[in-house]
Amino acid sequence: MSLARSHARKMKPALHVQLNASANSTASFPPPVISKPLVEYLERNPRDPSRDAQFSVAPGSDKEPQSIRSIPETPGGTQGPDPLMNYTLRPEDMMAIKKLGEGSAGTVSKVKHVPTGFVMARKHVRCDPNPDFQRLLQRELKTLDRCNSPWIVTFYGAYMEDDELAICMEYCEGGSMEAVYRRVAEKGQRISENILGKISEAVLNGLVYLHKMHHVMHRDLKPSNIVMTMEGRIKLCDFGVSGDLVNSLAETFVGTSYYMAPERIQGSKYAVQSDVWSLGLTMIEIAQMKNPFPKNLAAFELLHYIVHHPVPSLPEEEPWSREFRDFLNQCFIKNLATRPTPEQIMQHPFIVESSKRSDEEVDMKSWIQNVWDFESPTAQTPKVI
Repeated sequence: MSLARSHARKMKPALHVQLNASANSTASFPPPVISKPLVEYLERNPRDPSRDAQFSVAPGSDKEPQSIRSIPETPGGTQGPDPLMNYTLRPEDMMAIKKLGEGSAGTVSKVKHVPTGFVMARKHVRCDPNPDFQRLLQRELKTLDRCNSPWIVTFYGAYMEDDELAICMEYCEGGSMEAVYRRVAEKGQRISENILGKISEAVLNGLVYLHKMHHVMHRDLKPSNIVMTMEGRIKLCDFGVSGDLVNSLAETFVGTSYYMAPERIQGSKYAVQSDVWSLGLTMIEIAQMKNPFPKNLAAFELLHYIVHHPVPSLPEEEPWSREFRDFLNQCFIKNLATRPTPEQIMQHPFIVESSKRSDEEVDMKSWIQNVWDFESPTAQTPKVI
């Protein structure tokens, strides 16, 4: 049997139909929009039970095999068996519930896997035929596949739907930090420094995990790429491709330039410290519940402003601690060589003191449920507002 026929026999149904239609029909069809390496990767979807490495069961045990990929905790705080273990994700099994957001990287929706009732977030990314794009897309999927961290959203698999790639991820019902701070502002409240400490701490843990375990930088850190669950867990999403597909200042500028470090604007080499600059901007935006830069600046005016003007700062009349202000100042060191890495800045007193505060002292679960007026039998008035 030829290698091509072997691959076709193992192909997922949705991909099998698409590729065979192009290869075997005499009608004029456009060529497949996905490359062979990407097709072969999708054949090895992490939800596929044939991938023995993704499953763990004790020798001689009569228990059903369980996926080693973690499933989000239930409201009771326990983790159940993987409901997707015996399924290959297919477009016909997905039911859209609502649109969650849209950006330069794609559209994100809340969906339900009908056979299991499992709810996920699905991001559609248009598959550009550019080989470089597909290579980077495949690399991001492989990184997502390998990630297993409480600070990174869980990846459940990917499949093709028409000419778009559907990436299925953990649904974080608390929403993005951008949505959260806008909601807090609408309610006339503010976000306390203790809450900001826990957000910063979680983001840094996620950045250190990506860098140390997978040699990956986030490259697109901003409030909309930090999400929360209703259990108060804070996680990173959308790292990788969105930053790597930067080919010009014009392309980079759309939607993300506010958070770019000066070295990126000036065309210098990107480094892990660049994520620290973006973290500083993200945290000052969440604290102020608005973007820290002047409004109505043209594209290149903003670029010039970021590089040549003083860095953003919290108003002196507001009661922020010296530790938080200094933490932001360390993030905003313009010289890349002297700006701390995520691992180094985790030793800052602001983060060290935050890590000492228990869940009872800073009740993130109650806080996020209060933000969204989430009615739960276990919800209580948040201890920190």
